[in-house]
Order: sequence, then structure tokens, then C-alpha cells
Amino acid sequence: MKACIIDSTASELVLVAINGDVVNYHVGVAGARRHTGEILVALDNLLSKTDMEASELEYVGVVVGPGSFTGIRIGVSTANAMAYASGAKLVELTELECLLINHESALGLIDCKHDNYYALYKEGENMEYKAVNVVETQPYEGNRVYFTSPDPDNLYKCFIKKVTSGQFSDIAKPYYMKKSSAEA
Repeated sequence: MKACIIDSTASELVLVAINGDVVNYHVGVAGARRHTGEILVALDNLLSKTDMEASELEYVGVVVGPGSFTGIRIGVSTANAMAYASGAKLVELTELECLLINHESALGLIDCKHDNYYALYKEGENMEYKAVNVVETQPYEGNRVYFTSPDPDNLYKCFIKKVTSGQFSDIAKPYYMKKSSAEA
């Protein structure tokens, strides 16, 4: 398998390159939020390190949300362009499903400030996404998993699970769980 995965939804850019049994990661500087200027250079360097050209890609994975509005758009547009140019299959991932990849039953939470969270409740293969407040998380007190930063290993595992089960998209689309401040 020749693939790359892009996660630009958080403050640090995370990239994964896969060439057969070789898997390499790039994790950007936390808090930098300079994905626009970093993504193509970092991806090119990572593919070279993995002994691969972008034109050889068979699969391109991308985290489509939730997260930074601009970060999501940067990752999605980059992934769509790479898949189109290389003929690769697209795999959409969410940050929350990657967070809970090692859990059968849990509530995954991403802090979106002011006691509000993006949430995914997972029970086996059933998943329910919600935007919730701190009070709504109370019933899951012992079963919460908090997102702190992207985990390349979980990203890789989630991607492989989706490729294996044939979950592909014709085009990646941003996944926003709630309206932007401007829309609200």
C-alpha cells in the first residue's frame, strides 16, 4: 500500500506516509497554526523519506473535522487535489473516531471552549456525533476520553480500518459539527 494521511484540524499538523511496511510520521510544532505554509513542504519531505512520489499514491486519507475551520479546509483541499492528481482513493476520517479507535464504548470529547465540546459517543460500531455542553457529559463521567493532540498511531489505525472495509469517498468534504460564529 502507498498512502498518505493528512490531519490539519488541530494546532499541530500531522502527516502519515505509508509505503508497504514502512510508516513515517510528521508532527508539526504545537500551537504554530501555520498549516498553509507547512503542509506541502512537509508532505513532500515525508513522502521522500518514505521512498515514494505523490504520483504513486493509491490512497489519501484526510481528517475532515471537527476542528479548526481553516485547518479543516486546508487539509480537505490538499487531500482532494492529491487524490485527483494521483488517481488515489479518498478516505475521510474524523478526529473523534480516531480518538476512540481503541475503545469499544466511550464518549470522545474535543474542547471547543466555554464548557462546550464536540462529542462522539461510541457503542461498538454505533457512533453518534453531537455538540454538547459540560452538563450533557455528566452521564458518561467514567467513560470519557479527551482529545489533547492528534495521535499519529490512532490516525493510522483508523485509516487502515476504513481502507480494509472499503470506506471511500469520491470527494472529501469538511465536517462541521456546529455553525461558525459568523453563521450563528
